[in-house]
This record gives sequence, C-alpha cells and structure tokens, in this order.
Amino acid sequence: MAYIVNWRDQQPEVAHLSAIRWAGLKHHTATPPNAPPECLRLQKVQGIVRHLLQGRKTSDHHKHDNVEQAYYIISGQGEVLVGDKRYPVGPGDAVYLPAGIHHQMFNDHNDEWLEHIVLGMQISDADKGDCVICNWSQIQPESDGEGAIRWRQLTRQDQTPNGCFQALQYIDRETLQAGHQTRVQCEDDFERVYFILEGKGILLADEGEQTLTQGDLVHLPAQTTFTIKNVGDAWLSYMIVAG
Repeated sequence: MAYIVNWRDQQPEVAHLSAIRWAGLKHHTATPPNAPPECLRLQKVQGIVRHLLQGRKTSDHHKHDNVEQAYYIISGQGEVLVGDKRYPVGPGDAVYLPAGIHHQMFNDHNDEWLEHIVLGMQISDADKGDCVICNWSQIQPESDGEGAIRWRQLTRQDQTPNGCFQALQYIDRETLQAGHQTRVQCEDDFERVYFILEGKGILLADEGEQTLTQGDLVHLPAQTTFTIKNVGDAWLSYMIVAG
C-alpha cells in the first residue's frame, strides 16, 4: 500500500551537531526514539531523512561501516568532505558516499540553511568505491512517453553514466508537465520513495487517489501499480529513490 507523509507533520530534532532533522521514512525494523510507528515503512532502504544544516556551522565527522549513503541537495550552497577531499555542492546535486569512509558537511561560509535529503541502505562486504557527485542538469533527459521527463543522476555500479551504488538502485529527478500524467508503472523487485520538490499532484495507486504537495515523502512498495497526475498550473518536480 502506498503511504504519504509530509515532513511538516513530524517533530524535528537536532542531529550531527548543527542540523535539524525530521524522521522522514525509516526501515520497518528501526527504533529511532523520535520516529512515529507509521514512518517505519521501508523494506530495503534504511531511511530517507530531511536535514537542514545551520549557516556558519558544520556537521560532525563520521562514517557508516555497513551503509552506503547519498545526499540530495535541495537548497543552499556548501561543501562535503569525503575521505580527505572537499567538494562544493549546490541545489540539484546527488552525492554518493561509499560505506566505511568518513564524511562531513560544511555550511560554515554561508548564512543560509543547507537543505538536503539523506538516504542510505545496508550493505555487506562493501567495495568502498569513490565519491560521485552529479547535478541533474549534467544529464541527458529522457521522456517516459507520456508527460514526464527524467534525469538519472546516480545508478548501479555496473551501469553508466555515474554508476556507484552497490545496494541502492538509482536516484532520479523527474518533472511532470501541467495537466499530464506519467505512464502506469510497477516494479516487481524494489521499492521506491518520491520526495516532492515543487508543485501539486495526485497519486493514483491500487488503493485509490491521494493528494501530493511539496514536502511529501511517498513510499511505493514493490509490486505497487501507480501513476502520478499533475493537477497544478506549473511543473510537478520530485526526486525518486529506488532500492
């Protein structure tokens, strides 16, 4: 069954020294103290969480030995330290963080918040790999044959371009024209989560219609048949994570 939660309906907490964090969606076996039971939905992906890093601050320096992660930058400008290298990041960047490598976010040269989505998936016997950063504007767009345009920013390690994931499947950015809908979709083997970046729409899934708005996290379990319709006057844009 499809499930939708907006980050505004969740209680925030301070995490990683200087960030505000909302629980988002978590793996169904997770036990975070601030996470309401209804957000424990994910079957494979470990979590998808919204972070706001305060201006003039940094996060803590840490690593995850058995989790590959990715950041998706929504707004603001900053830097990410991966190993011993610092990389500039900005809106629309997808950042791959290999398992077992120390990393840290920097927003110390800005007054504005750095808004990003943090996502991850458990992995074993990880080949540490390299950091990969890709902005959606660098990717050749593809049409779904209906009303949506897609940019595949990060994908599996054995695929190109920007292959890096060993557990996750891909990160896409997609935008849907006003008054149109996507093709009907169903994935048999992996779940997907959509984060609505801008616009308004309707999710038409097995159990009926649900409204979509900016800030929604949408969990679509494997074998869910669905389509998305744009009911607004502007583009409906969202990030897609598959795992």
